[in-house]
Amino acid sequence: MKQILITLAVSLVAFAACTSKKGDTAKVDGLTFDSIVVDTTVALSETKLAPTCQISLNLQYAKGNNAEKINNALLHAGILMPDYLGLTNQKFNMKQAVDSFAQRMLSDYKTEYGALYRQDKEHYESYNYKYKVKTSTRNGADNIVVYTAKVYIFGGGAHGINQTLVRNIDIKTGTVLQLQDVFVPGYELTLKEMLVDKLAERFGVDGLEGLIKKDVFADAHVYVPDNFAIDDDGFTFIYCEDEIAPHALGEISVNLTRSELSKILK
Repeated sequence: MKQILITLAVSLVAFAACTSKKGDTAKVDGLTFDSIVVDTTVALSETKLAPTCQISLNLQYAKGNNAEKINNALLHAGILMPDYLGLTNQKFNMKQAVDSFAQRMLSDYKTEYGALYRQDKEHYESYNYKYKVKTSTRNGADNIVVYTAKVYIFGGGAHGINQTLVRNIDIKTGTVLQLQDVFVPGYELTLKEMLVDKLAERFGVDGLEGLIKKDVFADAHVYVPDNFAIDDDGFTFIYCEDEIAPHALGEISVNLTRSELSKILK
């Protein structure tokens, strides 16, 4: 078997939050966010048309107050997929974690895609794989940093998948906030009704039944996404592409003000 070619470039790019000009880095006293940038490519053979796995990561991580807790929480928050790191309680520093993730993904690609490619070289294009993650941070509500990952995955087929993954960091505790941390017990029914009302208004239909006819919540299973951003003026709930509606409708987000949510907020 021909030798697998691997090109791996890992660079650490540091920039202080207080000097950010593009608005993609949170500004917090005593806490800055730097980036680790990884560009990795592996080819399944030495031939010109060999399939490749391309990994491109640009991940912000915390430095300063509570940085260790924040980074560990982010590493176990499902930002990187497959969630290799979330399956273990082991603590990594950010660079070790990113290196480990990239190498594991390359190894899995060589094993899984390599076996398929060797049996079906005629359709080599079907075995290309791309995985890109670019993150940003911004100031949310008081003591909260909103951490956003823009993800692109292509594993063959007609099109890739775009995702927006959002996590809310409590900078005082170093934890990633969950829905139950910000809403009162029993919030689910009320919040689901509010999400349905907002979406029905957007699509110009009457309630859940009308949404189902538009292929939104087509299986009639309404849920509150754990993908949300907390800001001073309200919350944004995000359903990723293909999550609750056909691909053509893209990502669907719903904004609810604090006034609208006042009865179920802690």
